[in-house]
Amino acid sequence: MTENLPTPASLIENDSPSHTGIFAFDAEARTLRGNLLPLGVKSRPSVSGDVGYFTADTITLPRDPSVVTLNRRHERTDPVGRATVLEVRGDHVYAEFQLGDTDEADAWLTDERDTLNRLSAEVRYLDATKTAARLSGAALVTAGAFAEAGLFALDAEDEDAAEPTTHITFAALAALPEDQRAEVIARLIHPEEVPPTPDEEETTVSDLFAPEGLTPKDTRKNDSAAALFAHVASPTADGAEAFKNADALFAIQPLQETGPSGRTVYADTATPAALGELWDHQPYSQRFLPLLSQATLTSTTARGWRWVSGPEVGDYAGNLAEIPSNALDTEPVETKAQRIAGGHKLDRIYRDFNDTPVVESYFRKQTEDVARKLDAKALNAIVGAATPTVFGGAAAGVDKGMAALVDGALDVIATENRPAFALVAPDLYRSFLLTNDRDKLAFLNAGFGLEEGDFASFKIVPANIGAGKVIVGAREAVKFFTLPGSPIRVEGLDVHHGGIDVAVFAYWAALTENAAAVRVVDTTVTP
Repeated sequence: MTENLPTPASLIENDSPSHTGIFAFDAEARTLRGNLLPLGVKSRPSVSGDVGYFTADTITLPRDPSVVTLNRRHERTDPVGRATVLEVRGDHVYAEFQLGDTDEADAWLTDERDTLNRLSAEVRYLDATKTAARLSGAALVTAGAFAEAGLFALDAEDEDAAEPTTHITFAALAALPEDQRAEVIARLIHPEEVPPTPDEEETTVSDLFAPEGLTPKDTRKNDSAAALFAHVASPTADGAEAFKNADALFAIQPLQETGPSGRTVYADTATPAALGELWDHQPYSQRFLPLLSQATLTSTTARGWRWVSGPEVGDYAGNLAEIPSNALDTEPVETKAQRIAGGHKLDRIYRDFNDTPVVESYFRKQTEDVARKLDAKALNAIVGAATPTVFGGAAAGVDKGMAALVDGALDVIATENRPAFALVAPDLYRSFLLTNDRDKLAFLNAGFGLEEGDFASFKIVPANIGAGKVIVGAREAVKFFTLPGSPIRVEGLDVHHGGIDVAVFAYWAALTENAAAVRVVDTTVTP
């Protein structure tokens, strides 16, 4: 849970995180934590004139905090991290963020952390009354709209519209006589100040392109090349009449074709648009690893110890009698780092022609797959650590998946731990979605004492853990280790084959600290 987060010597406090917008961050772990949004406090007016005022009943937090992106200066195209914890705590919304392994996040850590030193909430209103809203994002800012908070963004739409403009090419202007060119420029700059000429209604664009020696008012037929191109520049029904019986100079081949192939001029001359990489899916967002406590790998082997039987106390009569004592025992525990890697050989032409989008896309895909594989390892660690709990059945009208969740949570509580998440098989998860949130809260509160603020941080996640099963666990029961900077990008030259070798490497380890605090309930086995 949040209160158990480590506070190493490297943790730099900007100020007390009890105030909204002021946060603490751990540069080594690349994490931020602080109070994001005050409840029961009016903001200053936003750029759209709105004043924010929210309570625990009117602000909705997403079930999955990772959908809330942390950006800089409310620029949503400049993300630097994602939320890992969102909770209502007293009169604030408390948040924790994990900075990404990106250049943008590095830039904030090295250059901007003393200036962009406030957290600011972003919300989206749920109705026209603007009384209820959903938390949709967060930003690192300098100052803002709440007394002690960062800039408050209300997702106001930009109402500024560009003024219409009139365009004319330089080539068209250059083709005009000097006096006409001046008149056109005057009309473009000050259209309201140029009076119409007496015969303006009879003037057409073709007047400006008439062949030398032929005015638009001439009635004699002209099928010369100059007249033809004047007609192409400004086609009219009357102008086409002159070319009905034109000689072979104009009539042998259609202008849109070239040569015996019949290909059009456009097909020969058109330049394809460079589309780049096409979209195929949303970037992978980890679902299971954020449920566990996390630590940093500093060696290929991590060692610790645990109590097998710990010290106990008992009643004592006093008066110099022997005090109670019991036998003690401990055991060593260790876990070894595991590896993930992947690589390919690419033609060095991508580097020779500086075609960086292809190589960068390759590493981006590999990095995403590392996140996907680590998430699967985290799920396997949870499943492997789970201790069976007997399903107690479900009363009439009670969803059996919800009943199984309570059975597992009660056994977690019996180990003097706090349930933090539940993994639910897909065949049971649908009924969870169809259950009203208030009904869920009432049932869980009655079952094992979750209050509304706790329920917002209690994660219910669908997972392929076996049909009819539910796993409930404490966050601290399983610890997941990763090497900072993973995945590590590696490039090497293959000179003899004219290639470059590209690869990524990552390291991880999982350690079950208390298997009794992770419970699996099988609803297919009835008592």
